[in-house]
Formats: sequence, C-alpha cells, structure tokens
Amino acid sequence: MHGARDEATFNAASIAGRADRLLPDFRRAIESVPRERGFKGIGSRGMFFFYAAVRPFGPKQILESGRMRGESTLMLARCFPQARIVSVEFDLEPTHAAMAEAKLRPYANVELLYGDSREILPQRLQAGDAVLIDGPKEFRALKLALQLLATGKPCAVLIHDFYRGQPGRTFVERHWTGAFFSDDPALAARFRELGSQIDPAYDPDSKHTTSPFVCLPSGLPASYSILLIKIIWARAVSIVVSKIGKFLPHTLSGKVSDPEG
Repeated sequence: MHGARDEATFNAASIAGRADRLLPDFRRAIESVPRERGFKGIGSRGMFFFYAAVRPFGPKQILESGRMRGESTLMLARCFPQARIVSVEFDLEPTHAAMAEAKLRPYANVELLYGDSREILPQRLQAGDAVLIDGPKEFRALKLALQLLATGKPCAVLIHDFYRGQPGRTFVERHWTGAFFSDDPALAARFRELGSQIDPAYDPDSKHTTSPFVCLPSGLPASYSILLIKIIWARAVSIVVSKIGKFLPHTLSGKVSDPEG
C-alpha cells in the first residue's frame, strides 16, 4: 500500500522520489473532476504536489484555508476520502460560495466554514493534520503557519503563492531552516516531467508555471517568540520599503517638472 510510514518523510528529495508511484492513484481520484479554465487557484498540478507531499503521512484531517470556488477542496475530498476536510473561506462572495457549496454537497467528508482562518484553524487543529494555506498571503500566512506549527500537531504546512523575490519568501529563505519550495530547480524539473500526465492540457513550453508552495515541516527552527518577532519586523520593513518605492518616483518626477526647481 502506498503511504507506508517508512516513506513518510518531508523533504524535496523524498517528494520527488515518490511522485511516480503516487501519480496513478492521484489521476484516478481526480479523473472526473471538471476543470475550471481561466480561474486562478490551486489546479491539478499544484494539488498533485500537495498530494505527493502529505499522502504518506495518512492525515486523518486536512485543514484548508482559502477555497474560493472549491476546486481545490473538491480534489482534496477525492484524493483523501478517508480524511476529514475542514475548509475555511473568508470571502462570502455569493457566486463563489454557491459554486463551492454545490460542488461539495455530495461529499460527507467535507466541512465548509466561513470566517477568519487565523481564528478557526487553531481551534480545529488535531495531531497529524496536514495544512494547506491559500489565503491569507505572505507574512499573514507565515504567522498562521507559525501559530499552528508551534503546537507540534501538524505533519506539515504548505502555503501557496510564495514567489521568488517576495519579502515573505526572502524571510523564509533566511530564517526558516528546513523549509523548501516547490519551484526549487530539481523538484520543479521532476514535476514538470510529469506535467502532461497530471494535466493533459499542460504545455511544457508555456511561460505560465504552477504557483509555488513553501513547504514547512513539523517543528520550528527557532522559538515561537523569536520567529514571531522576526516576522512582525520583516513585514513592517517590507511595508515601509514598498511605500518609499511608491513615493520616490512621484517625488522625483515632481522635482524634474517643477519650473521653480
């Protein structure tokens, strides 16, 4: 049976190594899931990465933060039929909510909640849970991940949309020992090779790549309080730098065009 405990390791090499073995099971699980083209979210390739990362741990519960129209939640429900899927969405936009609820109504293992995942997920967290965060973003997502990992309960936390060059990613690269990213060259190349098997519409020559995850293993690289202070400080600095960056061009432009200059 796939997912034996001796395979339950969480690092880039182990995920790449077991991807081939897990792909047939994943394809069978999602073969009847309708694809939503032109809508941003975690698609089949991103979900396969999550599946390959946490399937060997056999989580009894998966916590999802951010579901929008529910495509990712539907794939979770089908890929982990024995697990409880607790999905939290902050946005109560009626169209998205109705679409998600209609898709997921047949699945008894799914619980759809609305509200702030930063308040709800810590209350629902259980030992061995896998956590998928697709909102909030960047530093807010890191603070949520930190809060959950500090309990020692999750087997892993994956955060979506962690692009190179973003302040949140730079922070993880500098301060979160043991973290890795789904777009690390060797890992990304392995999943690119499997792209057409995961999604028949996949174009390996396309400039559009799968949005990267940051992968945070169980445990923390430093104390909770130290990491929290560093996150708060790094976020404050990034906000100041961003505001200065927006202000300077206007200031310089004003000086150039000032006839009294």
